Parts: sequence; C-alpha cells; structure tokens
Amino acid sequence: MKQIDFDHEPSAEQVARVSEWLARGGYRVIRPLELRNVYSDAQLPEKLITVAILDTETTGTNPARDKIIELGMVLVEVCPQTGQAYRVVQVFDELEDPGMPIPEESTRIHHISDDMVSGKRISDAEVESLIANVALVVAHNAGFDRVFVEDRFPFFASKAWACSWAQIPWSDEGIGSSKLEFLAYFYGFHFAGHRAVNDCQALLEVLQQPLPASGTKAMQALLKNARSPELKVSAIGSPFESKDALKERGYRWNAERKIWAKSIPKHQLEDEAAWLKETVYGRKPFRLELERVTFMNRFSSRPGTIEVVEYGE
Repeated sequence: MKQIDFDHEPSAEQVARVSEWLARGGYRVIRPLELRNVYSDAQLPEKLITVAILDTETTGTNPARDKIIELGMVLVEVCPQTGQAYRVVQVFDELEDPGMPIPEESTRIHHISDDMVSGKRISDAEVESLIANVALVVAHNAGFDRVFVEDRFPFFASKAWACSWAQIPWSDEGIGSSKLEFLAYFYGFHFAGHRAVNDCQALLEVLQQPLPASGTKAMQALLKNARSPELKVSAIGSPFESKDALKERGYRWNAERKIWAKSIPKHQLEDEAAWLKETVYGRKPFRLELERVTFMNRFSSRPGTIEVVEYGE
C-alpha cells in the first residue's frame, strides 16, 4: 500500500492530482457528503414544487407494535419537469419517546438509545405546518416509512408519495444495488447512515445525479414514474396448478386473502388480461379484481378504488 503524506492540508489541486493518479490504477476516491443548501444558481423555472425527502428511525419493523423514534425531513424546491433541485428550504430532525424500551438490535443499527429519546415528543402542529405546501413526499423505502408516518401523523395521508428505491430503475441503469449506502458509494461519496436526517440529505444528493445508462437525472425519473397510475391486478379463482406461472410472472401470494396479485402500469392491462386468459385460465371466462393505485395511496395500507371485471371467452 502506498501512503501519501502531506505536511499541511492538501489544496484542491493536490487532491485532484492524487485522485487522477488513483483513477489510473483503477481506484476511486470516495469523498464525505458535502451538505448543500443550493443545488443550482440557474434562473428559476416558472414552476417549482416543494418536495419533502423523508426518513424515519423506529423501534422495529412491525407497524402493528413498533413506533417512530426519529423523523427527518429535508424540504427542497424542485422543477417538476427536469427534477433539478434548487434551494433547500427547511431541514427537520426530531426524536420521540416511543413509550416502550428500544430493542437492543434496533439501537445497534441507528444508535438511538432510551436516554436520547426520554421525554421527547415530536410536535404534530409543527410537522403539519411544515408539510402544508409540500407537493410530494419521497422516501427510499416508502412501503415502510409511509405506514409508520401515517399511523403517527394521519395528515400525511393527504400527501402524494414516491419511493426512490422502487420507482427508479436502478438495475436497468446498470447499478448493482438500490441500497442507499451503495448508491452513495457509486456516486462517489459516503455518509453516516441510519440516522433520519443524514439519510435524507444523502438521498437528495443521489437524486441529483444522472443515471448511468440513460443520462436522466434520478429525480426526473422518479417524478415521471410516480405520476404513472397503476392497477393492482388480483387473479380471482386462479387454478392451483397455475401458481408457478403466476409467481414467475411477478405475482405475489396474499395468504390472508388467498389470491395472487401484481401491480402493473395501467396501460398494460389489456396485455396482462390476455396472458392470464391464455396461461392461467385456459381461455375460459374469468374475473379480475382491479385496484386503482396512485401516488395518493401507493405504498400505504389504504386500498384504492376497487372493481371486479369479468372477461369472457
């Protein structure tokens, strides 16, 4: 291992030269995350929306019994067409006493102890006022965070949500993992993870980077996919012998309802129904339960509008 010593803090030019030398050897320099309040000095577009980048830390992973112990948000102005961020308008980070001991296995992850949260309470009024003008809430695992947040702060149910983990095609873009820590390393920085506001700031930085294959800004891809309506298709009365085909097609078994279901873009319904008719139902009449999924109920525990559609021979 070659060690490089400086007798004083290196200049930007020296760092650049060392980085170039390392790159020639196949190495990459990973920098600490540099927090920014301004992401562009360009002239502001006619329309900007306020996006809340949100993350929670909790006592565990079961919403039925676990509680939020930290809520972090970074509110930022974003152009809805390009995904370009402009100005961070608010940073929020507060702890809360869950009224129960924090399990040791959870503390090992986020390093939040019972002493740190003792007697603390997140102000409902402050949070509600903070998100009053927010057009979209973004979380990196919205299927987790949204359920916890809406249980603790019901007014979040009136907000549109998007998931940067599920609604950006990281794999198709050639990125091997969608974990936030991996994405940070991919884009050349590191941060102290598993604290709510740190994760929010890191995610915002990732979302302002270009996707490697398409060149599209990650935030732009997220906004486009978040706007697209989906249908959750449930195959009513599907034959038992079709289970392997359904699973391979991406359907998931709902043990409580005893039904196979899958979410698809709305425009793909005709093709999906044709596949089900041919492969699952053997060209016999069948019924599908269709649940409308939008960014108002996606990733929540609240169902969308449901209808049952009959398909003939």
